[in-house]
Amino acid sequence: MNKKPGYHLQLLRHFALFMAITLGFRSETYTQQLPGDKITFNKKYLASYWHDSKQIVAAPFHWKAKQWSAFAGIVGVTAAVYFYDNEIFDFAQRNKSEFGTAASRYAIEPFGSGLYSIPVLGLIYLTGINNNRHKKVALTGLKAYLISGGTAVVAKHLFHRHRPGDHDPPDAFLWDGPYPFRINHTALPSGHTTTAFAIASVLAHGYKDKLWIGITAYSVATLVGISRINDGKHWATDVLTGAALGTFIGTVLSRLNFKENSDFSLSLYERDGINGFCLTFSLD
Repeated sequence: MNKKPGYHLQLLRHFALFMAITLGFRSETYTQQLPGDKITFNKKYLASYWHDSKQIVAAPFHWKAKQWSAFAGIVGVTAAVYFYDNEIFDFAQRNKSEFGTAASRYAIEPFGSGLYSIPVLGLIYLTGINNNRHKKVALTGLKAYLISGGTAVVAKHLFHRHRPGDHDPPDAFLWDGPYPFRINHTALPSGHTTTAFAIASVLAHGYKDKLWIGITAYSVATLVGISRINDGKHWATDVLTGAALGTFIGTVLSRLNFKENSDFSLSLYERDGINGFCLTFSLD
């Protein structure tokens, strides 16, 4: 029986795919595994900001029932908390301490402003000299910080919610809406909380095989949000909105920029007329 040209090659490909599925390996395109396919700070990376921003805006239009249910739950909780914003703020101010205020100022708040978080991402990037994964996490984290921060600024000037310190006594129910155009009254959402949760989401997704990183990142982000109430800068709903917005942006960016991590992967490739298999594994 005559075989068509390439028959044995096709047979080998099907066998490799069968073995990949049987052994639990993840099959993926070879181009994602090439040693030269490095992520770096270049024009392509900068151009990805525009593409990824469009994907973030479009993401809700592709939500399914599960995502809309989660969104409705977040809106419901935030709406309920809104009516207790004044009470929560008063409670926080009555129970604040010198130690807590100092810890917030010198150890926690800088993770939201970028004073600490950006250097941390820089260190992660530097450790990626021989590890493309670290570079990708660091650059995606930077992207999350900038995009989420910019989004928070736009939202602030749409709502023009008054901050607790804008009036004595503070009033959580004062809003100016999108007009007039001015730079004050920018409480909602909390920008510090938004960026902190955006970076935390990237770290949690980028290192989801290292559970302690995600727990630590989200814990720090939560402390950033609490510190904004403690410092008298924001209402509780400002923090909740910022946490939801930052998590959403960080999650979308992670899905766009990360492939699922795996200890092993078996892939088929065809390059420069050469066919073969590629088995890769991670030691970190």
